[in-house]
Amino acid sequence: MKPIRVVFLLSGIILIASLGFVAYQMFWGPEHIEFAGRSLSDLLESGDLPSLFVIPLVLIISAIAMISFMRIIFPDQIKDGVTAHAEVLKVWDTGVSINDNPQVGLLLEVSPPGLIPFQAETKTVDSRLNVALEQQGVTAEIRYDPQKPKRMKVLTLHILGAAPTGAASRMEELNDLRDKGLITEEEYRQKREDILKAL
Repeated sequence: MKPIRVVFLLSGIILIASLGFVAYQMFWGPEHIEFAGRSLSDLLESGDLPSLFVIPLVLIISAIAMISFMRIIFPDQIKDGVTAHAEVLKVWDTGVSINDNPQVGLLLEVSPPGLIPFQAETKTVDSRLNVALEQQGVTAEIRYDPQKPKRMKVLTLHILGAAPTGAASRMEELNDLRDKGLITEEEYRQKREDILKAL
């Protein structure tokens, strides 16, 4: 299981445990809210009634806030999807990072086998080392839902074919990323080895 999924799972457990503790204190703890023999107006005046809405309100807000995050971490599987070739027309930063890797938005021109090409937008998470090479002209393999063509998932980005660069310039770019603190020392060493192996 990826570290981000572990963190997400632990965060959910902590949230549920915290809400359970609050519920216990409110209904069964030493200073729990007493309902017996009290009217609605009494509960309102004492401020006890509004506190009853805290738990469901927190749950609703948390669920809404995490829906988009969950979709990124646990993307829906596209059943009976069609695999097709695509070309990147535009790339932009979505401002979202998962596991320190950026999520980028892509405008693609998809060319399904034997069908008319169409354009669609999608998002994908990629390594920080590759983002600089993701630009117009990059090709990709995608899978999309034939019933809803706008619903798709990027399988592979062929970034090397889109922006051929020499080993020297790649090393310079890699050094620049490290100097700016955008990659870790371990990521730097790993990518440096990849560049040297390609010579």
